[in-house]
Amino acid sequence: MNTVCLADAGKYFVDLKNLPGGCGNAVADMQADVTMTLDRDDFVKMFAGQMNPTSAFMTGRLKVKGDLGLAMKLEKIVKSLQAKL
Repeated sequence: MNTVCLADAGKYFVDLKNLPGGCGNAVADMQADVTMTLDRDDFVKMFAGQMNPTSAFMTGRLKVKGDLGLAMKLEKIVKSLQAKL
């Protein structure tokens, strides 16, 4: 899954489709299976486990363009990582 996360601080990608995976600054011609848009504070809250991604989506704080099923898989991955921190 290629995911591009957009925040007011810039554009970033998370590559969970190609081994070994990766993340970094997105470039203009990058293709994505899922694009997520949210502001920086909400991004931090979501990945820190302080905001539920589904609730953020339902209230419009998180916008998803592309494969919603893949975005939901990312939520599961984030939750499993939070449990290990």
